Amino acid sequence: MEALTKNAYPIGRALIGVLFLVSGINKILAFSYVAGWMASMGLPLASVLLVLTIAVEIGGGLMLITGVQARFAALLLALFLIPVTFVFHAFWSADAATFQNQLVHFLKNLSIFGAMLVVFDSQRKRAVAK
Repeated sequence: MEALTKNAYPIGRALIGVLFLVSGINKILAFSYVAGWMASMGLPLASVLLVLTIAVEIGGGLMLITGVQARFAALLLALFLIPVTFVFHAFWSADAATFQNQLVHFLKNLSIFGAMLVVFDSQRKRAVAK
């Protein structure tokens, strides 16, 4: 049980990082499509914002996976999730056909935001304990 307790945090942190890493890679692979979708959502300079998004997701994901500056990565990703969640998953303005899907994505991002807060706080506690 002690080994599980000792390893649960870094494994969990790394698994959250994989989510962002894969998301960033997928955006590279479908760059034109994603940039067009972002532009259709009314975002100016969609290609520039997409490059920044990819950098945040891949960089933050790698930082969580490796544990290097994980507290900074968690804060960066948490702040990143705020506008992303409200812009792209506005379930309150979705039509009946997409309401449930947008609600699920909104709640998923809210949960990931919570995970980022846990990583941010846990890293602080680990630094203080050393």
